[in-house]
Amino acid sequence: MFKVTTISSAILALAAGSALAQESQKLERIQITGSSIKRVESETALPVTVISRDAIEKSGAVNVEDILRRLSVNSAQLSDSTQGAGYATSNANLRGLGANSTLVLLNGRRLAGHPFGSIGGSVAVDLNSIPFAAIERIEVLRDGASAIYGTDAVAGVINFITRKDYDKGELTVRYGAPEKNVGGKEHGGSIAFGTGNLDKDGYNFLVTANIKEQTRLEANKQGWYWRHATEVPGSIPPTSFRAYPGRLMELGITPGAYSNPGANMAACDPANTVVQTPKDDNGNPVKTPNGVDNVMRCRAIYAAMLDNLPDSTKTDLFVRGTFRIDADNQWFVEASAARNHTTGRAAPTPIDGSAMKVREDGNYPNVLMPVTSKYFPTALLTRLGYTPADYVTTTIDGVGYSEIAYRSVDRGNRVSDNNNEQYRVVVGANGLFSGWDYDIGLNIAQARGTLNYSGYLLEEPFLAALKTGNVNPFGANDAAGVKLLDAAALEGTVRKSKGTTAVFDAKFSRELMKMDGGSMAIAVGIDLRREKADDKPTNIEYSKGSHIGGEGSVPATSASRNISAIYSELSIPFAKGWEAAVAARYDKYSDFGGSFNPRVALRFQPSKEMLFRASAGTGFRAPTLWDVNSPVSNTNTADPQVDPDCPAGFKDDPRCNTQFNVRLSSDKNLKPEKSRQFAFGAVFEPIRELSIAVDYWNIQKKDQIGVISGDTLMAEPGLYTKYKSRVKRTTAGFISYIETPVENLGELKTSGIDIDIKSGLQLGAFGKLGVGFAATRTLKYSLQNGKDLPFTDYVGKSLGGNPPVPEWQHTLSFDWTLGSWNVALENVFTKGWEESAAVVNTNLGVDAPYQVKNTSRWNLAVAYRGFKDLRLTLGARNAFDQDPPFVASSSYGSHAAGFAGSFADPRGRFIYGTVTYQFK
Repeated sequence: MFKVTTISSAILALAAGSALAQESQKLERIQITGSSIKRVESETALPVTVISRDAIEKSGAVNVEDILRRLSVNSAQLSDSTQGAGYATSNANLRGLGANSTLVLLNGRRLAGHPFGSIGGSVAVDLNSIPFAAIERIEVLRDGASAIYGTDAVAGVINFITRKDYDKGELTVRYGAPEKNVGGKEHGGSIAFGTGNLDKDGYNFLVTANIKEQTRLEANKQGWYWRHATEVPGSIPPTSFRAYPGRLMELGITPGAYSNPGANMAACDPANTVVQTPKDDNGNPVKTPNGVDNVMRCRAIYAAMLDNLPDSTKTDLFVRGTFRIDADNQWFVEASAARNHTTGRAAPTPIDGSAMKVREDGNYPNVLMPVTSKYFPTALLTRLGYTPADYVTTTIDGVGYSEIAYRSVDRGNRVSDNNNEQYRVVVGANGLFSGWDYDIGLNIAQARGTLNYSGYLLEEPFLAALKTGNVNPFGANDAAGVKLLDAAALEGTVRKSKGTTAVFDAKFSRELMKMDGGSMAIAVGIDLRREKADDKPTNIEYSKGSHIGGEGSVPATSASRNISAIYSELSIPFAKGWEAAVAARYDKYSDFGGSFNPRVALRFQPSKEMLFRASAGTGFRAPTLWDVNSPVSNTNTADPQVDPDCPAGFKDDPRCNTQFNVRLSSDKNLKPEKSRQFAFGAVFEPIRELSIAVDYWNIQKKDQIGVISGDTLMAEPGLYTKYKSRVKRTTAGFISYIETPVENLGELKTSGIDIDIKSGLQLGAFGKLGVGFAATRTLKYSLQNGKDLPFTDYVGKSLGGNPPVPEWQHTLSFDWTLGSWNVALENVFTKGWEESAAVVNTNLGVDAPYQVKNTSRWNLAVAYRGFKDLRLTLGARNAFDQDPPFVASSSYGSHAAGFAGSFADPRGRFIYGTVTYQFK
């Protein structure tokens, strides 16, 4: 018999893709993500992917992020597992529309967003706050749902649903490591214990706990960035002019690049630097004044000095108690706590004026070293033919000073030690009263973040120390120099913030009358919510942005808002096989006004073998509290960029090709981001055990809330021409900073096709084979980067500033069961994209586009259940040991270079084992 349950709309995009876990049909009314109406059957007009507990276990996934990476609808996911820096968060990204456009729920209710915010940035739910061991299933609504859930549900909804009425006990232990011993090991475990039966005992109590630890993987142990030589002929690796040993800015030379540079002078390290010789217009090496030696300098391979994977420890605890009031009613309480501790390491501090805070007059500070210092390379410069007139930048009190740039390798990595915590309590009741199904709850969730720094230097104390002549930028420091640098260090807690969401919600639904296609049903609900941000820097120098090479200024942001909403939904099965559904919601915000969003849907099932569906509606995304309340702040471009208006005669100056400073500003007059979406599709079951679903989706946004980032502005000539006034310059003509105010930008139009095929084959004595195929083809992703600008299509392209939008992603899965054995095999595929010539040039020095190769990885898991109460699993992620594709940009979900962290794990073949014991 044909059953179009929620799973019929999609494939379980997991290794178990088989399981194809259709929830058993019960006569009791249940609620499906995307609808407020409880119904006997789970068939709706909306495309919902369901991932069952059994499928999760067969896949070998160790956390929520692991599961969602297998969904073709989830693109460019931000992962804390592959960040060498950042705030240690993992965010979902349905349709590639951004974390802010994907609503994440736990048991149908909201969580608090991450407490570290920024103007124009993402304030989304950290996936690490989801209690992994408590998950019963995951429902992914691949359609807009603001008519039901309000803000953020533009691209869809991911609803994590925990176990209910669980009365067993289970202990799981996991361990895994890359086949190559390079780091990135994982180990952990989980426990779940439930007791009580609602029908027999009148209660059920569930507690789960989970821990996952990961060890760091140093980038230089893999060297993915070295592939530039074969992938992009004629290129240099991704480098920075701020290197160790340091360079003399006026001369453009590094003493350590020459033989016999003098005492206290370190040589360029071949592991972390490359030696560069500039060429004249005829292609010949530029000579020093003696006419013999070439001009030479070190450039730092910053990618070699950070981590491809950070150290991390993730823990979560979940408790739920359900208590029966009578046969039709129950009340419940659930509490959860999660903690994610991640230590990210970026390259040592880059030091030059442009890496520091821009002065009030728009100029950078000068990084000056006295030429009288015992560390100054006077003898070498004389040998090369230079005189003081060539290298003395300025004279103060009769002492000459020279401008320098270097990287503080002797201070070690810049380390961001993040503690992210989420606490949540829900108290509520549900049941049946006077013919109405009801669900009422009070939900209080709070996210807390603590950021600790080490390895950073404060600019004013450092500049003063350098001027003493006792700090050596060209080699090792003696005790006096170390003491000066210690005094200039920024160490300890720099940020401690909280974000709180408190919600009272109530919804009621019931059947109204019989119709030709079934019973008409209605749902009504209210949602009263308060959001509060208390984002506090605890170190004044950090807040001002006085740390060199940091994230810029981070002002305190303290703000709150109240939201009230009312919504309703009506299901109208007006004829046999036909059902229409209409829903609408009105949200009122205390800080910017209201938003009304309707949705209509239609479902037609002419036979057991065929179902057609369609939906259309509107959505919205509210500006974040930071977008409308945060003071002005500063940061920098993600990648180095080229200044097209570099001052004449300074084409080779590193200040013309670097990460430029960016100034962010909020706007209290922002409007909400609006969207319109529609979808239509069909589900077929031509033969038993074969289901085929095809859905077309189309989403259009207007008044997008965002910033024209410094990367985007500098990478696209048309944007640079239009917004040239936002590029502020020093008195010498170099870029001082780029203004990037948050604003309502232009439109975005995206569309595509989801394909879901699943099959179960009975093989007789050879068991059963399940086959699944879930794919997303993005047909359009056209974006206006500013109001009234032409649309730019990003499908299959990386143009700088915006992440790439792959044209095709799929998961192909096989699940074979024979007796006590189960074998799960899956292929996760992402089609490559083209990086523009501008992206390649600014990172690798070659003015030509580069075609990123496809990402294709096979994962294998073999499970055995032949021992009583035991399940043993041995698996391999990336079983064929495929290297992550090379990329020129370092900004695809990771601070590391040479691979795209949002699309591929940097580890090669990863072997893991899992033991699960049922003890009850």
